[in-house]
Amino acid sequence: MLKIIICEDHQACLEKAISATHKALGNYDIDYKICKYLSFCKEFEEDIADKLNKKIYILDIELPEISGLQIADKIRQDDWDSIIIFVTSHPECRNDIFYSRLLAFDYISKYMSYEKRLQESIEKASKIVGKKRIFIYKYNRIIYRLSYEEILYFERIAGTTKWLLHVEEGNVYEIGGTINDILENLDETFILTHKSCIINTDKIKSIDYNTGMITLKNGEKIDKMSVRQRKEIEKKIFEIR
Repeated sequence: MLKIIICEDHQACLEKAISATHKALGNYDIDYKICKYLSFCKEFEEDIADKLNKKIYILDIELPEISGLQIADKIRQDDWDSIIIFVTSHPECRNDIFYSRLLAFDYISKYMSYEKRLQESIEKASKIVGKKRIFIYKYNRIIYRLSYEEILYFERIAGTTKWLLHVEEGNVYEIGGTINDILENLDETFILTHKSCIINTDKIKSIDYNTGMITLKNGEKIDKMSVRQRKEIEKKIFEIR
């Protein structure tokens, strides 16, 4: 999921930012959520700490108690991947942003086609954070590249160190490696449901925790969910969603 995190204490500007977000992303197949804040708070800190979702921040520089630049500094303490867009009523703040080294994606004045410019900036930012992630593996001296979006799940072949990699089109590839070898090349979207199964959570339709049956969006059913992993899986699924 893509989180659009807006911090703006002026209600009219907040509504414009929300409108610009919907206009920018509404026509694309993007799973996004808008998180809106009038000021910095505990919930905002929790969004910053969230490492499971991609994020675009829209920060007003002039905020009560703590400025947008200070918030950006908190973000950059442990996150250099999220995109930060600054908005302001004071054009002279441009130099503060330039010298702050916070890797701002854009700087937008509230007085110059604000909503239109913000919409364009969000569209461009979403294309950057939405770049396909790639799983790379080598087998029989051939290097393969598959986007995460293509992968359904990994299933270990019993009694071996080999795995079957199942993808969207119904193809199955045989690969080698340990659980750790595979997990190191994936992100938090994938979960270990069993010592012999790794599933892409984006492809899960439902989970029956009573029977341990996982149903994928393509209708395929997988019965590999260990009792030991069930609580961890349930927790992680809710965090991702």
